[in-house]
Amino acid sequence: MNHLEQDHRSTPAALPDATPEPSPSVTTWTRLEPRTRRGDLSPALEARTADPLWLLARQWQFGEFTGEDAGSPVLARVHAEVTPFTRYRPGAASGSTIGLPAHIPLEALAEREGAATADDLRLSVETGQQFLRLLAEAGVGELASAFARRYRIPAVPPDAPSAADPATVGYLRVVAGRVPHGDLLLRACAAGSVHTDVPVPPALAGAVGTAIAGWLAWLGVPPRPPGPPGGYLLQLPAVISPGVDPRPASPPWPPADFHPLISTAGLEDTAWQRERMEYEFAVAAAGSAGELVLAAREYDGDRLDWYHFDHAPGDTLQAQPASEELVRVTLPIPVGYAGMPATRFWEMEDSRINLAQVGAGAADLARMFLIEYGLVYANDHFIVPLELPVGSATRIRSLIVTDTFGTRTLVPAAPGGRGWALFRPSGAVTGGPADVLVLPATAAATLDSEPVEEVRFGRDEMANLAWAIERTVTGATGRAIDRSAQVARSAVPPRPPVPDPPPVDPVTGRPVTVPELSYAFATTVPENWVPLIPTAMPGDPAAVRLRRVPMQQPTRDGPPVPVLGHSRVLDWQPGPGGTGVVELAVPEEEIGRSGVRVLRRWQLARGVDGSVHLWLGRSRHATGGAVSSGLRYDAVEPR
Repeated sequence: MNHLEQDHRSTPAALPDATPEPSPSVTTWTRLEPRTRRGDLSPALEARTADPLWLLARQWQFGEFTGEDAGSPVLARVHAEVTPFTRYRPGAASGSTIGLPAHIPLEALAEREGAATADDLRLSVETGQQFLRLLAEAGVGELASAFARRYRIPAVPPDAPSAADPATVGYLRVVAGRVPHGDLLLRACAAGSVHTDVPVPPALAGAVGTAIAGWLAWLGVPPRPPGPPGGYLLQLPAVISPGVDPRPASPPWPPADFHPLISTAGLEDTAWQRERMEYEFAVAAAGSAGELVLAAREYDGDRLDWYHFDHAPGDTLQAQPASEELVRVTLPIPVGYAGMPATRFWEMEDSRINLAQVGAGAADLARMFLIEYGLVYANDHFIVPLELPVGSATRIRSLIVTDTFGTRTLVPAAPGGRGWALFRPSGAVTGGPADVLVLPATAAATLDSEPVEEVRFGRDEMANLAWAIERTVTGATGRAIDRSAQVARSAVPPRPPVPDPPPVDPVTGRPVTVPELSYAFATTVPENWVPLIPTAMPGDPAAVRLRRVPMQQPTRDGPPVPVLGHSRVLDWQPGPGGTGVVELAVPEEEIGRSGVRVLRRWQLARGVDGSVHLWLGRSRHATGGAVSSGLRYDAVEPR
């Protein structure tokens, strides 16, 4: 129904016996809604005015007649330049750049791990099972045992968490010797050594070749073109390692538009910053105004959008000019939202929305903004629809609006306020927003698995340390193994029992008294708790990094033994020369009082062309407070 708006300041009512509480001034609105007590709605719909001259005088007094006589927009002509992103650079500014693959979601390109960390035995088993099915369909199922023996699945898990996990051990015992190792079989197919590895009777060679061709087609591998030498390995991520360098330039195998079963990083560097625990990458597009470089320096892996990018005007990715001029004539549409008050007198409103019951506190700025827009400014804003391709940067050349009186107006670009503008990335150094509209080629939605690995970082105020807790790690078959439930507290070997009767001192001849209490230099913590020792950086004492140090497990008769973890996030790789582990030093500011949680999980999404992409990525999340390891120094405990 019709409504009038009033803008006034609300103040608390003064009570004689109550002390008024201080309240900030908050803008409120009052709607005058006509109601009738009769069954006939005709008088209310007539909207009778008892004193129209008084209403006109009030409108004149409040300046409602000072507005310009302007028409409503009925037509809009947009001239824009659309530039696709063509270059991609993972990592920092010193990294290598590659061509941006088409139709791949940008999350999959930046987050996907390499074949070395995404591979697991379950994938090899499942691909081997499919090969056995194809052998049976080709009529050579009797060769299944020969292939299973030649390309054997290991019966013993290669890592300690998997060896202590009953489900992993039982799974490998079942498939070992019964199913061929798909990874090893694919390597043999790429090298052309299958027929020499497995003795196949000449009469069955054709059927085996048919099964292998069908298996490669099921994996999505195109036929091998002539040219590459023997032994040139397939670039099938997570199933086989990349080929031998230097690689033949032509013809490539597989081609550039090949989508494997699992999307993993190729020869380019990884975008994951292991010490910052975040992603860093950049994309570039080149048009008539030069090269546009957008850098995402602190992407946490949760969801990628335009606000993760910063404009880097001084950077370059060597993008080649490739732009398209776009001219569209469209109809402007008023900006509105569901349940918004009607802007016209005779327009019926949604009866499900009761604006009189909408409340807003002093901090509900977004709600107050929406209500004020619907009540006061709804007639002043319009949307000009313009369909643009994803994965592009659009620069508006001109916008000409034609109103109801036929007047054509050139609308200038709105200036960015305080270094920020909607959908326009700002510069990390200059601070001013770029004059482009960014539409990154991101996934509309993803299907996420349960985490296959979880590492929690937190501060222990009592122990004055920071900890990295391996809560779950990825086993040999790709399943998550609960380390918190698997490991016990690493205890010092028990002291020898007190002999009964007690020993006698040979000098005094008296029984030796064994104390009931024992002293410990420090208590023990679980094996999956990794200490992060604060260390000052060389040359800059103010910069502190939390260095990962293996836990030292005490022994009774020898030196402490370092306990290495199994998390891929903590990167327990052997150090130079195969001694120790590589250094990992996390900047102190990355782990606050609230803590950090890093997850590894599988994600499935579709590209803009409908193609399916599956990758293993990481994401960083905040946790809920400090941690307590129970570590104490100079402890006295009962024996």
